[in-house]
Amino acid sequence: MKIVRLIGIGFLSIISIAVIFVFEIKNLPAGSSLSGIVLGFSLPGLWHSIQDLMDTTNWKVSQRKLKRGGFIKDDTLIRISFAYLYRIKISDKYLLIKNERGTGKFQPVGGVYKLKGNEKIELKNLFFVKDDDKVPIDESSRDDYRLRMENKYLRKFVKRFNKKAERERIENLSREFEEELIKTGIVNWDHITYRFCGRHMTELKFGEHFQIYELLLADVVELMPSPDQEADLRRMMEEPSDIYRFVTAQEIISLGINTSTGNLMESIGDHTKKTIQENEGELLKIPGVGKVYTVPLNNC
Repeated sequence: MKIVRLIGIGFLSIISIAVIFVFEIKNLPAGSSLSGIVLGFSLPGLWHSIQDLMDTTNWKVSQRKLKRGGFIKDDTLIRISFAYLYRIKISDKYLLIKNERGTGKFQPVGGVYKLKGNEKIELKNLFFVKDDDKVPIDESSRDDYRLRMENKYLRKFVKRFNKKAERERIENLSREFEEELIKTGIVNWDHITYRFCGRHMTELKFGEHFQIYELLLADVVELMPSPDQEADLRRMMEEPSDIYRFVTAQEIISLGINTSTGNLMESIGDHTKKTIQENEGELLKIPGVGKVYTVPLNNC
């Protein structure tokens, strides 16, 4: 559709230029003026069509629409939060962990990517990034890939995140797994194997919770447990716990609300839906999707 629109507007612009040229030769200024008016409308449309063709992802399309509509400007501050999430599924149920920041909701194992080395300084020098002021910075959230920057830097920032950023990489996402399942004593494993399922990326939109335009990214990986690890998870399913829960996809989709029992309180984080198998087809198939990684764990 984008290509058809581009061809149509491009053809109209060429015809208008040709008509102006003919009328100028024949010294018919009225015809030239009318064609010039048409060209005045078609050229901006042609430029917009070229821009639209370059916007290959939904978040870029949404950013373009917001800017054209005057909702955001180049200097509008955008909040980003880039994370990874584990899909841990046994039979028809998914393992969720209680949020450690006290929301009371259950969510997938995982968390925000961490910056490494001089990455924070590089980001400040390149994009003048600012700390996220919506989540308190403490020992656990320090150096999170949760930042704010002006809208004009967003595309270059995302491109750098994918290629050059000094940060945690998909090849080793053991840190959050260790913090949430190993250090808490829930499991005692010395390694994990997982498959990279794809990337969920929201449109650029105004976040009601934090009252700021946001772009959220989540890389989803699926745990591939060994037979012994699967046996551990099945034992966990039979043991009641206050810090973890096994739930079905339907429970995740409804965010834990059960109208049949009268339970109308959300007990599952809304971002959990990104990890269920039913939604894998919606994930972006970026380079590396489908690869399997085995990483060691530091038992504590």
